[in-house]
Amino acid sequence: MTKPVKITLFTLVIIVALVATAAALAMHMVVTRINAVLGEQGRAEQIHVGLAEIVLENVDIGAPPDWPARQTLRAARVVIVPRWRSLLSDEISLERVTVNDYYLTVLRPRDGAIRYMPTLREHRNEASSGDAASGDQGGTPRRRTVNIEKLELRNGHVDFYDATIATPPYRVPLDELNADIGPIRQPPVNLHTQLHAQGLMVGKNRRGKMELDGWVALPSHDADIQLRLRSADVTLLAPYLQRRSPAALAGGAMDLDMRTEVEKERLRAQGRMTLTDLKFAEGDAPLLALPRKAVLAAMENSKGKVSFDFSITGNLHDPKFSMDESLATRVTAGFAKALGISVEGVAGGVGEAVKGLGNALDSLFGK
Repeated sequence: MTKPVKITLFTLVIIVALVATAAALAMHMVVTRINAVLGEQGRAEQIHVGLAEIVLENVDIGAPPDWPARQTLRAARVVIVPRWRSLLSDEISLERVTVNDYYLTVLRPRDGAIRYMPTLREHRNEASSGDAASGDQGGTPRRRTVNIEKLELRNGHVDFYDATIATPPYRVPLDELNADIGPIRQPPVNLHTQLHAQGLMVGKNRRGKMELDGWVALPSHDADIQLRLRSADVTLLAPYLQRRSPAALAGGAMDLDMRTEVEKERLRAQGRMTLTDLKFAEGDAPLLALPRKAVLAAMENSKGKVSFDFSITGNLHDPKFSMDESLATRVTAGFAKALGISVEGVAGGVGEAVKGLGNALDSLFGK
């Protein structure tokens, strides 16, 4: 073997060794960064770093002590398609994140806010605060920017816990939930984040279909969202329909078409609701703040099916405006009008009777 050939081979060996070392260091850096994002209560059984994607197997993220479930997220597989150069910078860009076969818990506490994956998000905020030294001279922390072009949720189950309804929080389960969300920017910028979701609302007597489509803009809170429910179990929604005596509604189905628009803090919502084959438990409790006997007679005359339209407008910053109260009034009045029942004398109880329904729908939009 000639000397030039030996030099060439030696050079190639050095280059391969350097490339392998650099790849190993990059992989270690990526894994370290992912583990840092998951925090102390999060873990992934395995992390595979490939040329095109990062795959996390059996992801488990725990919950704080006040959470109604043991986990906030569990997923069999999470696939991340990154823009590799961004992982080494303060602006992380991900082309796609796909979460497969997952279980997610969401909590609505008494103050009405929506909480999800609190340990992950709070850990991220603490980490951002820890970067204050790298911020401006005034010590203002510099938050890392995270851009996700598309978030895909596939074949999941979501438990929505509502503490505004009951203690312990009332659980509304959603199954076979698939969703496409994006783009997402953190910190948020005022662009349209598209939302597309469909799944099943799991009740005791039936599994109703749920579809959601539209967009939301943060931080302005402008939005245009359409919600569609088909054959939703009335018993599942009974605490919202009949706040004081949910057991009075023992069966039936609900269809709902509702469009909600928010522009410059002003809300406009309109929809149509259909109640079919309602069944009532024995007793004398009023139904939807209306006399029980009148409701039963009217339901019999309408052959078990009642439909009505409603609309809501208001300023989100007006202390006197509440979507819950407005929706409650519209729904009860529409129900009574469709059945031909007079609402005179029961107006004082309208807000409380159906206020929970507004809470449930409002929570879907994160007002």
